[in-house]
Order: sequence, then structure tokens, then C-alpha cells
Amino acid sequence: MKVLSVNGSPRKDGNTSVMLRRVCAPLTRGGATVDEAHLHGMDLSPCSGCMTCMRKKDGKCHGYPDDGNALIERTRAADVILLGSPVYFGSVTGQIKAYMDRIGFVSRVNDGFLRRKIGAAVVVARRAGELLTFAELNMWFLINGMVVPGSSYWNVGHGRKEGEVSQDTEAMATLDDLADNIQWLWDAVRP
Repeated sequence: MKVLSVNGSPRKDGNTSVMLRRVCAPLTRGGATVDEAHLHGMDLSPCSGCMTCMRKKDGKCHGYPDDGNALIERTRAADVILLGSPVYFGSVTGQIKAYMDRIGFVSRVNDGFLRRKIGAAVVVARRAGELLTFAELNMWFLINGMVVPGSSYWNVGHGRKEGEVSQDTEAMATLDDLADNIQWLWDAVRP
């Protein structure tokens, strides 16, 4: 199993990273390889709506000469896509939104490479907004025909200071259950 862990937080080792790594650790122990994509360190502009990807049908984004096409290839190569975002003003970060728009649109107007991949989201909030953010990430999986495993609760946690989410014991248990369900699903459907 190849996992692409997409961190939409501007903090490389912040709470979103803690949550993503919590899900990835048991998957790695089970034999998965994990590719961590920290979007804040990348050059990724939002979709320009140029529609060139739809006209050319070459599986690439032509709007910007940035890291978008490298992310498309990394996403195409993955079996599991984990999206992580902190809550910023009640929603996803601009970084993860740019990823979702660029990769999702190229997939939809080309060969649908996201279809039937496993997708799971993790969200951290200081106080509120986590369920809307969680829903936004999950709706992206669903509109792209992906398979979304559940857990014992929603994959959300609370924390403000770097690493604080690890003290949210219910969130950590939920992430452990999510990892277990991802592994079970992969074992059930892999060729």
C-alpha cells in the first residue's frame, strides 16, 4: 500500500502533522510506504480555471509552472490519500484547497485517477469549525469516487500549540481506529 499524506498546515510539525503521522505509523508497520507532502513548503497556486487540462487531456495542469504536476503524479501513484488540515477561519487552509482543486479537477476531466482510491481526512481545531472542515475534505473524496473508511468517531482533534493535539486521547484513539480500518479495507480490496 502506498500512502500519500498531504499536510495542508503551514506548520510542518504542528498538530496536523501529529495526526497524520498517528494514522501513518501503524500503516507503515503493516508494510505501507508513506509519502509525506507538506504543502506549505511547495509552490502550489490555486486553480486558474484555464481549462487547458480539459482540452489537452494529458493528465497535467497547465495553469502554472509550479509543483502542481509533481503532486498530481504523487497522487496518481498512491493507493491511499490522507488529507490533513487545521481549521483556519472555520474552514480548510488555502494550501489544502489549492491541492484539492488542482488535483481533483485534473482527475475529473482526464482519466479519473482518484476513483476508487482510499481517502481519509484528519482535522485539528483550537476550538470549533472542525466538522465543517472535515465535511469539506470528505466531500472531495466522494465527488472523486473515492472510498472513505470510517472510524469510531470523526477524525478531529483539538489543540492550539504545536503537539497539543496529542493530549486529546479520544482523538488519538479515533486515529488508531481509522488506521486499522484503512488497513482492513486495503487487505479486503487489494489485487
